[in-house]
This record gives sequence, C-alpha cells and structure tokens, in this order.
Amino acid sequence: MKHWIIVIVAITLMILHERLSATKFGFLGGVLPLAGIVAMFYQLVISKTCFSTQLIIAYVVFFIVTILLWMVGRYEYRQKELKCMKAKDID
Repeated sequence: MKHWIIVIVAITLMILHERLSATKFGFLGGVLPLAGIVAMFYQLVISKTCFSTQLIIAYVVFFIVTILLWMVGRYEYRQKELKCMKAKDID
C-alpha cells in the first residue's frame, strides 16, 4: 500500500509541475527541481548518505524528467500566447 501512495504522490507532483510550467510565471515550475536539489544536498551534506549507483541514477532520471516536463510546459505556454497574438492580428 505504501508504494501506491508514493506513486500517486509522484504522479500528482509531476502533473502539478507541468501545469505550473505552462503558466505566465514559468519559474513556478522550477520549484520541484529546486526541491530535488535541496533533497540531494540534504542527503549528501547533512545526513552524509553514501551515494550508491542506484541513488545517482534515481536523481539523474528525476532531473531529466522534471526538465523535460518544464520544457513541455513552456512550449505549451508559448503556443497559447502565439495563438492569442494571431487572434488579435485577425481582428
């Protein structure tokens, strides 16, 4: 049961991350990657966790996914703005 809760929370955060990236304030989409950097810093410096290959791969995948979702959100926002500009040009 615990694993399903983690999966649901992760999916919810990714959807929220992409939606926030697609707003006028794109920096809001940077909150999740920033939280990942803080978590990595905490594990490395404060709790002095030994970084295993599995942990490094998890962080790399996390950062790749969050950056890709941020890029998708910014692209969607630009397309929406372009559509609005074209509609104003027609009028």
